[in-house]
Amino acid sequence: MRLFNRFATATTVPRQRGTAGPAPHLQICAHTDDDLYFMTPDLLQSVEAGVPIVSVYLTTGEADGINLAMDDPARKTAVPDFAGYTAARQHGIRAAYAAMVTGGRRAPWKRETLKVRDGVTAEIATLGENRVTLIFLNLRTGHGADGSSIIGLWRETSADLATLRPTDSPIPAKSDGRRMTRSAVIDTLADLLKHYAPSVVRIMNPDPDRTAIDQKTGEITYADNPDHTATAFFALAALDVYERTAPEQPPAVESYLGYCNKLRPNNLSAQQAARKFSYLNVYGGEDGHDCEKAAGLCGDRPLGNRAYNRFYGQSTSYRWQPSTSWLQLRADGRLTAFGVRGGRPVMWTQDRPGAESWSGPEPLGQWPAGDGRCLSRLDAVRDASGRIHVIAVRARVGAAPERQQRDLMHVVQDAATGEFGAWTDLQSPYSAAAQHEARRRSLGMPIVAVTGNQVRVVIRNFGGGLSTRLLTEEGWQPWGDLQGGALEGAAAVTLRKGTVEFYATSRMIGMGMLRWHQTTPGGAFERDYGTQLARPAAPVTLVEQSDGSLLMFSRQPGTGWVLANRQRTAGGTWNTQPEITDTTPGFGPLAHAVLPTGEAALVQRSDDHGLTLSIQPLDGSALSHEWTPLGGSPLLHAPSAALDAHGRLVIAHLDAQARLNTLALDPSNGYRPTGTPTWSAHPTPASRVAEPTRV
Repeated sequence: MRLFNRFATATTVPRQRGTAGPAPHLQICAHTDDDLYFMTPDLLQSVEAGVPIVSVYLTTGEADGINLAMDDPARKTAVPDFAGYTAARQHGIRAAYAAMVTGGRRAPWKRETLKVRDGVTAEIATLGENRVTLIFLNLRTGHGADGSSIIGLWRETSADLATLRPTDSPIPAKSDGRRMTRSAVIDTLADLLKHYAPSVVRIMNPDPDRTAIDQKTGEITYADNPDHTATAFFALAALDVYERTAPEQPPAVESYLGYCNKLRPNNLSAQQAARKFSYLNVYGGEDGHDCEKAAGLCGDRPLGNRAYNRFYGQSTSYRWQPSTSWLQLRADGRLTAFGVRGGRPVMWTQDRPGAESWSGPEPLGQWPAGDGRCLSRLDAVRDASGRIHVIAVRARVGAAPERQQRDLMHVVQDAATGEFGAWTDLQSPYSAAAQHEARRRSLGMPIVAVTGNQVRVVIRNFGGGLSTRLLTEEGWQPWGDLQGGALEGAAAVTLRKGTVEFYATSRMIGMGMLRWHQTTPGGAFERDYGTQLARPAAPVTLVEQSDGSLLMFSRQPGTGWVLANRQRTAGGTWNTQPEITDTTPGFGPLAHAVLPTGEAALVQRSDDHGLTLSIQPLDGSALSHEWTPLGGSPLLHAPSAALDAHGRLVIAHLDAQARLNTLALDPSNGYRPTGTPTWSAHPTPASRVAEPTRV
């Protein structure tokens, strides 16, 4: 069967010919609460901005088939009803989205059927004029799947997987139990991507953290549901199929941690967490409403009001931790911004030094042909010769262990032409041998530092420490191990004396932050486990002060406030009593740029999803508590900042359509906006006309 072959009744056409509007954001989830748990507040930001939403749920998530609270004594004698519990979960997610959009759970939905691959009939539900579209593929999982699973389907240990018709679904009863193959799942997702042509795709985490390893057998316990992992793999495979069609608007892709969140400090403010849990309470039927459905069909009762107690909803974390170094000044005076669209690295460049107009996005260098996508984080540095180096991660996925490859990639400007050439494969600290699959998949995101013309990259390894490679005049040196035990999200700083330091959050609660530092330029790294600095909720920002000591800005767990700590002397101990520089909650790492005035400009993403700016002294004087709103909402990933050829502070971010947006602030006004900040989008937005696409 071909997807969307009956447009007379299909509700899947987002807009009719001749109408304009933003491209949708598309989520690919395993279960009906994954987008609420793991992709909010980003998802809520998109909803509030009026971006059309499409969420695809692969599995029924029917578990044990008993839709009763976990502490309900009736569970002991209850008869499993897999179709009923699936229906309740789908009712819950419709109610949650209705509450997001309309403020009430009972907004009307249009529910229809959708023929997908392998002759399977899925359900599609739409709210309003395609304001929200929910697609349920209904692949079985849990006790009712007779030992089959979606991870088994991905690994090809199961030939196919049965579907389940939820109670009261418009899916015909004769379609109950139809089976889907691995290729059908991939092709169905690719069909949906082609039809909706989203600007942003949100997926689950393909490479979760491990919580334990059996030293005798090598068996690894992961901190996530295998359904999440498999769904992420299927999403990546489908994106690869879709992106080979050369879509007009290649999407930006974001990957979110699942249960791994509970291993990290809470990175949402109390206000943001409360908003997330309010919609999870609607989903679980615990929002105080009177149920108008049959008993057990008003939400996910086993979740109920326990969402907060599971400890992984208090954070929203990216598997591909975003960088803030992706805006750089070229030797010719033009700024260049780096990003990833459609699994390929791209760049936008000022048309001339200091210009308001930019060109792009254009390919960044020659990415190797064949399989393997560029993940969304790019780290960039400029060496002493003025050449920009960019480090990326290439990911290849497959059913067989040897197909799971994660490698670092490097590209640099040509010294003569300033053009970016072919990407170099730096491989990884682990070989391509099949037995190292788990080690390859455990790699973190790269951090880059430059001293003169030497470029050093570090990355979290399987053991939790840092692995490193150094680029010298002789080329890239072999991988080395700096050891340690850190979570994802290290930060680097190069001091004026030519030494490099790295700071990362310790995996051990109560141990705070770890420090790797050199005493002489090019020397060996020493580890400092005794900084006594508290664990932050995001990668820290490090700036060298005029006396050579460091100033650290961090995000406080549970509040989202910005804190500052100072090193007592250059290279010395830290004052562990932080100063609060902002009590307005925010999210994620801070971008920064050192100004000619001897100050630092800090840019953060606030809880309202816009950006705010603060100018901080670097001479040891009192810190500023003033933050200027810049607007810019909604945005993706993290902002970046740099000085342009005219000495202006340029702040950049990607908007909801994955376009580059810039704001230039003049030094004559103290690098602050005059009036309402005016952002420029590159390229200039044009009306997006959507037509029904037969696929």
